[in-house]
Amino acid sequence: MTTPVLSPEWMQTYGERWNNTEATRQGLKKLSMVIEYRLAEDESRAGQIQVVLGEVVRAGAPADGVKPEFVLTANTDTWQRLGRGELPASKAMVTRKVKFRGPMAVAMANLPSLEAAMKMMGQIDGTDWSV
Repeated sequence: MTTPVLSPEWMQTYGERWNNTEATRQGLKKLSMVIEYRLAEDESRAGQIQVVLGEVVRAGAPADGVKPEFVLTANTDTWQRLGRGELPASKAMVTRKVKFRGPMAVAMANLPSLEAAMKMMGQIDGTDWSV
């Protein structure tokens, strides 16, 4: 069975993986934020996680009235390359392969955790990448 990337079900699995990954959970334990991921091919296809002190407390579709601190938009090929570790997150952001909105200083200060979060995109079994 496959699950469409960024669907509410896929985001739930992503959130669980985040909480079970030391680099994200512990690496961001001082931060609370809402992160929204979008597909460039169809920006209405988006998923959102709410992180409180490094732990995902909500994962799914973007919540009404919840403005994300970070919005990351990329095409499916870029998300897949990030997930396979073929494209470093820093390079993807500098070259605008990932369009990034939010406090860049916070992202750069937490780059190892950001890298781990993007690699998780490729670690969810049964991901349907079709748009």
